[in-house]
Amino acid sequence: MGFMDSVKGFAEKVGDKVESGVKSVSDNSKKMAERSKIKREIAMLEGEVNNAYLAIGKKFVELNSENPGEDYAENVELIKSKSERAEKFKELLASLDDNQTCTGCGAVISKEQKFCDKCGTKVELKEVPIIEGYNDAPVQTEEPAEVVDVDANPDEVTVPAGSFCEKCGAPLAEGQNFCEKCGAKVE
Repeated sequence: MGFMDSVKGFAEKVGDKVESGVKSVSDNSKKMAERSKIKREIAMLEGEVNNAYLAIGKKFVELNSENPGEDYAENVELIKSKSERAEKFKELLASLDDNQTCTGCGAVISKEQKFCDKCGTKVELKEVPIIEGYNDAPVQTEEPAEVVDVDANPDEVTVPAGSFCEKCGAPLAEGQNFCEKCGAKVE
């Protein structure tokens, strides 16, 4: 056996090892792909099961919200109160963009619209909702506001720094005669 035969034998062994390694990597890749496919299928099925549970729970609350039974009363009340609070936050969020929610269908509509473009309900301008624990706390100032003598010259009321609108609580700039937020006359 010559040198060339030894090199050829070695090359065949290396080729067999490489082929075996490639086959192993290919098999592992196939297994990983199959695992991923199975995991996706499991997640999809579990998601569908959870959605069915949610649908059953939602239907139960809708049908039994007035008399849910002792075992469910606490959770039904929690759902009702959290849903109401979430609706108020949706209204507050819409108001930041000069929008509001339609009283007929709940769609977000512009405050400038006269009728909802989704359901046709007449739009009635809503006030910004007060949400307990969020925007209901009165604004505190470090110093009490100055007392202004409005009888001195009623046309030249000077708003002291740190004042707030009596109607809506918005901050007022010095010398402001009307609130920029609600339009109330500064007194």
